[in-house]
Amino acid sequence: MNIAISGGTGSLGRALIPAFLADPLTTRLVILSRDEAKQEQVARDFPDPRLRPFLGDVRDEARCRLAFQGIDQVIHAAALKRITAGAYDPLEFIKTNILGTVNVVFAALATGVEKVLFISSDKAVEATNLYGKTKAAAEDFAVQANTYTQPRGLAVSVLRYGNVFG
Repeated sequence: MNIAISGGTGSLGRALIPAFLADPLTTRLVILSRDEAKQEQVARDFPDPRLRPFLGDVRDEARCRLAFQGIDQVIHAAALKRITAGAYDPLEFIKTNILGTVNVVFAALATGVEKVLFISSDKAVEATNLYGKTKAAAEDFAVQANTYTQPRGLAVSVLRYGNVFG
């Protein structure tokens, strides 16, 4: 199984890497991330020839298409999450969380990926801030994308990931 994880150097992606590498059915694990320092750290922490760090951003559909060549399943975990006074810019959240999801789905469709699992957030339920609203909009797109992806062989699913520790 060839798997790609967008946002693969984040907390969820790093938690998934050892599980996929422990599975003998994993033949290639592509970690798509725009953070070159974290990519280098992942390569050092998981020295496995099946692991392929891939520098790129979900905002760039063409780069996603390159990353997804020969991939069977994509876990789309890339997102902007931190709404703080110093880093808050609504347009950046829209570009990454909504348009990035659109790019991942279309890149997966173009490259013959079988499944995309979009990782959303419990913050999408009755959203009170832009982060939750962008995740809710991306969820809506992901679910509705099946109307044109499913007949072509791509299934898109959504999983809400929650903060269970507070």
